[in-house]
Amino acid sequence: MGRGEMAVENKNIKFLVPENRVGMAQEILSALASRQLNIETMEIKPPYISVKVEWDGTSWDEFKTWIKSKIKEISDVTELDMMESEKVAKELQIVINTMGDGIIAVNKNGDMEYYNSKASHLFHITNKDKNLNINQLLPEEYYNPKLDIQDKSNIEVSSKIRNKKVNLLLNVRVIKNSSGKKMGALLIFKEMEEVRKLIQTIARPSMISFDDIIGESDKIKNTILLAKSVSKTEANIMVLGESGTGKELFARAIHLSSNRGNGPFVAVNCSAVPDALLESEFFGYEKGAFTGASNTGKQGLFELATGGSIFLDEIAEIPVHLQAKILRVIQEKALRRIGGEKEIPVDVRIISATHRNLLEMVKESTFREDLYYRLNVIPVQLPPLRERKEDISVLIKHFIKVLGKNSGKTDLHITQRALNELENYHWPGNIRELQNVIERALIFSQDVIDTENLMINNPLATHDTKSYGDSDKIDFPVNLPEIINELESRHIVKASEIYSSSREIAKALGISHTKVISRLKGYNCK
Repeated sequence: MGRGEMAVENKNIKFLVPENRVGMAQEILSALASRQLNIETMEIKPPYISVKVEWDGTSWDEFKTWIKSKIKEISDVTELDMMESEKVAKELQIVINTMGDGIIAVNKNGDMEYYNSKASHLFHITNKDKNLNINQLLPEEYYNPKLDIQDKSNIEVSSKIRNKKVNLLLNVRVIKNSSGKKMGALLIFKEMEEVRKLIQTIARPSMISFDDIIGESDKIKNTILLAKSVSKTEANIMVLGESGTGKELFARAIHLSSNRGNGPFVAVNCSAVPDALLESEFFGYEKGAFTGASNTGKQGLFELATGGSIFLDEIAEIPVHLQAKILRVIQEKALRRIGGEKEIPVDVRIISATHRNLLEMVKESTFREDLYYRLNVIPVQLPPLRERKEDISVLIKHFIKVLGKNSGKTDLHITQRALNELENYHWPGNIRELQNVIERALIFSQDVIDTENLMINNPLATHDTKSYGDSDKIDFPVNLPEIINELESRHIVKASEIYSSSREIAKALGISHTKVISRLKGYNCK
């Protein structure tokens, strides 16, 4: 049978050339060509030179003897199962195909050169799509090979591609040569659901269970029992109670105990978000929706909470026009971003909280009645600390243990006299105020917390007459601005221990909430 009639097979050959001189690779190529062996690939990695050739069926032992006699510098000849570059490429392909992200490699013109199995699944890519331009698959607004010459991160791709709705996060990594010229790009796609799971994994350590809620009184035990029983339902829950009673702790425990416990928990203090940003924070926006908007758009809090729970703390602070939009999300289980046209499905359970009387607000037309009944399907009322006096000593011991450990004072204890004083105090700021009092006491005590270490007088209820009350005892001259500033700071700091939002503090003090924010920043208060 002549050479042209032989069955062609490839053979990978590795030559060991300990003394690799100039021209050695060319000499090997010439020798192989003299036997009419077609060379497909050559790799040089001293002291090895490897080639892939179309084999003519020659005896392997005969070939080895011949090539070693032809080129004396070759000390050994071995057959490879695979060329080194092919092995590396195969290993890389296996790694890339096992990744959870979709990856598409394109050249500088945007033509697809490679895609992994995840990208094939996401976009229904087949072998017929080889060399397809990326913009026949992905709109230019997300990636334009002619214009995008720098890396891009966290671009939200929410569109219908090949009749399939996708919600992805895109990262673009531009490939450049040594001169800095763009040669192509890697497009990395992550499913938004995976992003949510990642966020939840990171945030999960901050979640608490009902076992973490401290208290031995019947009131708190009954409240925990009620919250546990309703957590398994899909109904919206409203946690009611005064400021500082632990509403967010209960919300987190309800979420963790629910069937959505493995999903995201998104908490937002409605009173802390500026009115101008409320809508965009809650519902997100499309790119270019307004001046200053991100050019990639942004998911809102309801979208981020899909599959889990959203906790709306201080729900009473939401303006009426936004209440209507939240009601629509509850009814339609969908939302529309600012500047968007499409409906985005959301699957969330709403846990809300307030210390205010919402029924009174409904009568005053400052809170929508229909939203009130949608949110308050199951109310969970938290008792104030003054109604669970037996829990005060338990909480004090807990705070001393935790805060003492954080401050390096692990052997601290409290006197019975100080404990009695704390138990007899009425605690208008509830557990939050108690924690602050213990934290301050730790700072001013060494081994024992006694009454002189406690600072529990309430300047919001009674005026401090020690320095300023008796006008007959004023010794002039005085620094009046300094006195006013000191008095103001004491009242604002104290109010911040009792109330959880700047609006509440402002209302208690009769000043604007912007002034409260400004002053607290100046005092380095959270």
